[in-house]
Amino acid sequence: GYRGRLGIYEMVPVSATLRAMITDGATTTDMIAQARREGWRMLREDGLLKAWQGATSVDEVLRVTSA
Repeated sequence: GYRGRLGIYEMVPVSATLRAMITDGATTTDMIAQARREGWRMLREDGLLKAWQGATSVDEVLRVTSA
């Protein structure tokens, strides 16, 4: 089951700026940089934030986010 499990998430809300960049064919690097400026966190960062808050451990975050 899933009782007691904690989700970590990576979600990129598409702002008007990002939408325009997609339409204009901006590079992936530029779009990632813009998303970061808008507050986007990568999956591992979300997990590490939850570890810092005491909801999980750094070891567990690294285990589930390793490539």
